[in-house]
Amino acid sequence: MTEYRMPKVNTNDASYTLLGWLVPDGGKVAEGEPLLEVETSKAVEELAAPCGGLAELLVPAGRECAPGTLLARLHPDAASLDAARRGAPVEREGAGPGAAPAGGGPAPTSPGSTGPVLTGPARARLAELGIPEAEALALDVPVVRRAEVDRLAATRTAGPATGDTPQTDPPQDKPPHSAPTQDNSVQGGPTHGNPAHGNPARSTPAQDDPPGTVTTPLTRNQRAVAATVTASHREVPAAFTAVEVDVTEALAAGRDLAAAAGTLVGLAELTLAALATRRESDPACFASLTADGTGSRLLPGAHIGVTFDLGAGLFVPVLHDADRSTLGELSRALMRYRMAALRGAFRDRELQGANITLTLHTDPGVALALPVVFPGQACALSLAAPRTAVLPDPDGTGFRVRSLVHLGAAFDHRLLNGRQVVALLTGVKALLEAPRRLAGEEL
Repeated sequence: MTEYRMPKVNTNDASYTLLGWLVPDGGKVAEGEPLLEVETSKAVEELAAPCGGLAELLVPAGRECAPGTLLARLHPDAASLDAARRGAPVEREGAGPGAAPAGGGPAPTSPGSTGPVLTGPARARLAELGIPEAEALALDVPVVRRAEVDRLAATRTAGPATGDTPQTDPPQDKPPHSAPTQDNSVQGGPTHGNPAHGNPARSTPAQDDPPGTVTTPLTRNQRAVAATVTASHREVPAAFTAVEVDVTEALAAGRDLAAAAGTLVGLAELTLAALATRRESDPACFASLTADGTGSRLLPGAHIGVTFDLGAGLFVPVLHDADRSTLGELSRALMRYRMAALRGAFRDRELQGANITLTLHTDPGVALALPVVFPGQACALSLAAPRTAVLPDPDGTGFRVRSLVHLGAAFDHRLLNGRQVVALLTGVKALLEAPRRLAGEEL
């Protein structure tokens, strides 16, 4: 008999939500086959069975489980499984997505209620959007996850239902959406000191708050953001510099480059490709500090995290080995990540391992952005929105309309000095101002 305990899925969270079992209680599973599905603050991950056997499932879907929690036993044969069930020291609580506890009936989402399992991240998302839990529990799914809540929000055409407001001091009001910021999705970071367990506790208003004050708990996703930003400001002595880039040709070349690549090619895709190209010339910008703080550590490859915030939370998926990918491959990968960001459906492995980050701030009117340097990285670049400028012609005979953008870089001053960062920025600038060089053999 082999015990299966919750592994450490990432370094961001102190617990994970058990979304569901992928085999029935007592069912047979082979070594390496998917056994269960868990949700972290950022992603959904399938976990494999460490060995083959008959699965005795001990924890129901919907539970928050810390690493090391005993979740199941894998038995070599039916006799071992029957013996464990007759005298198991651990009370069996249920199995499978929305499965029944030992006493029968569906796994409760709250005392005295029945129906689908409502995960902690789903509850937090419902509170953020002001949607009653009853609407989510009416969905025809065994487990209500954050993605189901976002789909529910997209299909709601009527106004908020009665009872839609969160708990507040009277009178009640609808909570604002959380403001996006940088996070620690791509690299190991600090562990939450007080992770959510099920429905997070309501924040307590200050005693001198006036009537009508609304207090809303931060979502699990936003607590991960807060932990990373706090760690960055506490640990990283950051500096910042920026250059101005003429992207007129890059924007104009997008249509031809998109046709050659077979997918959308815009300023974000070109900047990503240019940054990847600079890995060989500016390796120090892709390094990290050693554990003892006395040296730098440089892994092979350009593994670039790119920020996406499309309404389902802030995510920073990673383009692994970007320096070995074509412009078309990078553009197609970014399109896949855009769709995943809309659904809030990333795997943890897609959010891990970056050694540099590109933060996108291309909403109209954004002139300059200061990115957060992730702990464990040396540098983070920020791309602002293009703006129109009228400039004199090089020969001084007239004027021309150009599209300019600020490309900035925040960097860990323990690892980098200004000259190294300026070399990176000017190298990316040169490539963006001659964009067809990035297409390579695709044109």
